[in-house]
Amino acid sequence: MVVPWIGFELSHLIKYAKPLSSAKYIRFETLYDPEQFPDQKRGAFAALHYPYIEGLRMDEAMNPLTLMAVGLYGHTLPPQNGAPLRLIVPWKYGFKSIKSIVKITFSDTQPLNTWQETAPNEYGFYANVNPKVDHPRWSQKRERLLGKFFKQDTLC
Repeated sequence: MVVPWIGFELSHLIKYAKPLSSAKYIRFETLYDPEQFPDQKRGAFAALHYPYIEGLRMDEAMNPLTLMAVGLYGHTLPPQNGAPLRLIVPWKYGFKSIKSIVKITFSDTQPLNTWQETAPNEYGFYANVNPKVDHPRWSQKRERLLGKFFKQDTLC
C-alpha cells in the first residue's frame, strides 16, 4: 500500500542511541493498555499475546527506507494508525510495521516476534514480500493497489 508517511529514518534514532557493536537486532514493543485496546482486555482469549513484539535485523533497521512514522497524509498519526510512533518497513509484510511503540531494545539475539510465536508455520522472523515465494495460504505474485480494481504483478 502506498501511504504518504511523515517521519524520519530509523537509522537516525539508532545512531543517536549508540547501541553496542554487539547489537545485531532491534526489538520493538507496543503499548499494553487494555482500556485503550479492546483485544488486550480479553486476556487469555485475546487474538494475540500482548504486548505485541516485532523485530528487525540491524542492517534492515539501518536501511534508509525503514521509517519511524509520526504522521500520514499531512497530519499527526492518529491512534488507529499507530500513534505516537509506528515502524514502516515497505518490503515486509504489514505486520512488521508495529504500531504504538513504547519500547525499543537492541540485542545480540533474534527476538521472537508476536506472529512468529502465534503462527510459526505461516510467519517467520524475516517476513519479506517476495513474488517468487508464496505465503502458505496465498500467492504474492500479484497485488492490488488501493483504489484499483485489477491486480498487477507485484513490484519487487
